[in-house]
Amino acid sequence: MNGYRMPTHGDMGMVLQGNAQGQLSISGTAAQTSAFTEAGYFDLWCDVDAYVKVAPTADNVTTSTGYLIRANTTYPNIMVLVGDKIGAIAGGAGTLRYHKVS
Repeated sequence: MNGYRMPTHGDMGMVLQGNAQGQLSISGTAAQTSAFTEAGYFDLWCDVDAYVKVAPTADNVTTSTGYLIRANTTYPNIMVLVGDKIGAIAGGAGTLRYHKVS
């Protein structure tokens, strides 16, 4: 897997150098990131409960159709493909954060 170093002595490490990270301001109106130009696995977390969607069009996410991300909980290894966007909506103002792990 790209971004991972193969274990040689029972350990495994992640290469974070050069990996993308970002944030998205969210509220009661759906918002989305720009399209990703590189596929990978991302960790997501947010400071408020939010509903997310990962797709080429993600600003149509709703509290009924999105995947619930609980506040202050990291959701690891969310796959994002080239051209996908991360969309989110919340009941109040907050910030969705993400970083690429591989």
